[in-house]
Amino acid sequence: MISKNILSIETSSSICGVSIIKNGNLLGISEKNTYRQHNENLANFAQDALKQSNKSLSDIDAIAVSIGPGSFTGLRIGLGFAKGMAYALGLPIIPVPTLLSLAFSLREYEPRNGIIHSHSKKVFYQEFSWKNSIPKIISKAVVGDIGQYSKNIQDGFQWNCEEIMSSYSNIKKAVPSTEFIGILASIFYDDWVIKTPYELVPDYIAPFEMTPRE
Repeated sequence: MISKNILSIETSSSICGVSIIKNGNLLGISEKNTYRQHNENLANFAQDALKQSNKSLSDIDAIAVSIGPGSFTGLRIGLGFAKGMAYALGLPIIPVPTLLSLAFSLREYEPRNGIIHSHSKKVFYQEFSWKNSIPKIISKAVVGDIGQYSKNIQDGFQWNCEEIMSSYSNIKKAVPSTEFIGILASIFYDDWVIKTPYELVPDYIAPFEMTPRE
């Protein structure tokens, strides 16, 4: 666990949040379900979290950000905000896998897999292993029809999949939070930190292709 002041950002879904974490402890947090209003709220949320923690930007040692998979627009906004701060303040970025943070939020249950709604009946899916209540990624996140993972996710977790689920009563609900992004960034700081993060891109998973106009 690294003893640094980390400003953590979560924008991978409709949840928008900023927190201040030190040595795995939450010092301040501003978080809300703000559908399509992340751009308008991030700066204010950052100021609020800093105020709660009695910290200023000059106290921040690194920036953690939920890197995906998740909302295409939300991920772009979060990473763009993180990069702007990193460039202005000369700070590193710790990209945190979104599904891993959701698994960590349910660490008392140690879920082995989880899904996030992508679009239509498509979901993002990933598997994990556990040691000392800390999850690690087994396989890269993938996207596919929810039916492809029906047998695997019976004892896993889901976020935002209620409308496309029918018979998954054992699945626990996980909710994205900037707190878990920041704590994982503290735990895995040495493994994940990117000191010059200007080429860092979100982990969209699903392909996005730009077709030129004719």
